[in-house]
Amino acid sequence: MRSLAAALLLALASATRAQAPITLDDALAQAARANADLSMARADRGIAAADRGQARAAVLPRLDLDAGFGHSFIGRATGAGALIDPITGQVTVVGAASDSEAYSASLSLSQPLFDWARFKDLDRARWGARATDRGYDETALSVSFEVTRRFYDLVKQERSLEVLQKTVTRSQELVDRAEALFTAGRAPKSDTYSARVNLQNDRIAVEGQRMRVAQARTALAQVLGRIDAEAISVVAPAAIDAPGVPGAEPPAADALVARARERRPAVLAQAASVHAARAAVGGAQAGYLPTVSAVGSYARQGTVLGGQGGVYGDPGRDYSASAQVVLSWNLFEGFGTSARVQRASASLDRARADEDRTLQAVAKEIGDARAAAVTLAQQVALATDTLAIAQQSLALATERLEAGLANQLELRDANLKLTQAELSLLESRIDHAVAIADLARAAGGTL
Repeated sequence: MRSLAAALLLALASATRAQAPITLDDALAQAARANADLSMARADRGIAAADRGQARAAVLPRLDLDAGFGHSFIGRATGAGALIDPITGQVTVVGAASDSEAYSASLSLSQPLFDWARFKDLDRARWGARATDRGYDETALSVSFEVTRRFYDLVKQERSLEVLQKTVTRSQELVDRAEALFTAGRAPKSDTYSARVNLQNDRIAVEGQRMRVAQARTALAQVLGRIDAEAISVVAPAAIDAPGVPGAEPPAADALVARARERRPAVLAQAASVHAARAAVGGAQAGYLPTVSAVGSYARQGTVLGGQGGVYGDPGRDYSASAQVVLSWNLFEGFGTSARVQRASASLDRARADEDRTLQAVAKEIGDARAAAVTLAQQVALATDTLAIAQQSLALATERLEAGLANQLELRDANLKLTQAELSLLESRIDHAVAIADLARAAGGTL
């Protein structure tokens, strides 16, 4: 029984931990481990590193060892027969079938001394790997922002649900007040019907908001790499409930663009791609140049495996060896080199244009995100004042209704305006936080 109780307690504790609310930092950490886009970017980085290693291998020495063990068979020749030496009288058989042991061993070493194509291919692979690394950083930056955006969206939808639920509570109070006034003969029956219709509409709005909360939760689960969306609950960042309005404006757009040139992974990746394309042009032009290699070999073969005179006997005897410097120069191949150079040059032009386009896109992202951050900061200030006015208006309408100086319609209007003001302030604060995160992403990191 004790072991069963301990197991149940452990399972309960595990379930509690699994459903514990997560902060934004927790969400970012989970996405770093399980996000599918990041996993694919890591795989691309591994492939690029392997390509770089393969290109490096082409300029390093190559050492090959070959060994053979077996038999050599020669079939009987068509003109086989016996020959008699007229002097010695010795009989020699020629063209007969033979079966003899055959052994061989060889060692060869080659080292490129000058091969411009291989050297430039290594340069291209290095820049390609660097571009892939920066591409991974860009993916991480984009995923980080997407996690932030969806996290804040879930907070916004949950907080909006709370606002609408408070509206339902106020509408229920209005229904109770209308029925009490009707019972006392101070209000017509139509006021109670109107209040009940308003209450039902507010309840419908709550149910619609529950659906949006569920959609925001599944969207966050997707970017986190999770399938248990129902188990996700979040802790709102403290900045959402901070009093006052956002502080100073973000840095100027020109300063942010200059920072992005140095820090934004997408810009750095395109710059590395231009270097890789330039190296590819050099590799194509290598077809006009000769290659020089140092080649050495050592070989032994025979019919005896070991011992004196054997293939695997004394290495200083019965061998053949060579050492050469080999020059190879392709003088003409049907203008193929010219075509490869033309293609590589066009790829370089394309890479440069892509770099310019990326920088222009980054500048636009910075401009848009900065404008949104500035505008939303002003909206937060306006929404804060509007909320205070709406609260005062509802209090005044309630007092007037109780004093018999106002009707239910006036109170309902004040109630709706308070709901709108609460939602407007909530959305402005969260949208401003998301805009700041987007601006940081566009600039390549924290502001």
